[in-house]
Amino acid sequence: MTAASLPRNPSGSLRLAALLAYPSLICLALLLERPELRSLGLPVLAIALVGPLPRARAGQVLLIGSLVLMLLVVNFPSLALWPPGLICLAVAVYFGATLRRGQTPLIERIATLVHEQQGRDIEPESRPWMRGWTIAWTLLLTLIGGMATTLAALDLAGWWLFWITLATPSIFITTLIAEYLLRRRRFPDHDHWPLRRFLGLLASIRPEQVAR
Repeated sequence: MTAASLPRNPSGSLRLAALLAYPSLICLALLLERPELRSLGLPVLAIALVGPLPRARAGQVLLIGSLVLMLLVVNFPSLALWPPGLICLAVAVYFGATLRRGQTPLIERIATLVHEQQGRDIEPESRPWMRGWTIAWTLLLTLIGGMATTLAALDLAGWWLFWITLATPSIFITTLIAEYLLRRRRFPDHDHWPLRRFLGLLASIRPEQVAR
């Protein structure tokens, strides 16, 4: 199955809005000095992850569970800060799991899918490069997730907000651009998309497309 044959998610805009609303709620709770308002962020984050009306049982459980956890977070507000770090660490574990013998490194899966969208094949000599970057992303995600969970455990909401909303996206974008520029220099004979198109192609990839 190719990327073109997969249906588009009609709730994508709502999920993106929910993703942006989550740190906004944490910021509002911080500004108003009302930590219990952080509890509202849990169902909002759940919607960002699985959509408002998930069909899969796991998504339904996650959404219902987030509503139940709201009651707990009212009394323990710092718990609302934990999900991003834990999600990041879980993604790092997934990246690392694809490095096992017999598995295709995740970066190679993504590159293969992007090339399939354009009717092209990846160059065999670039496979070690993609494996190396899968290792790099595993370590980077572990660092980002570890820092986020540490700040959450210490209930340093202000620093947590800075790390999640400013530092982490900056690190992600800088790393993507750095890989792109280094790859152009490492493989000057390969065909390379313009940077804007490269980032757009990556943004169009959905998790289920590479989870195989």
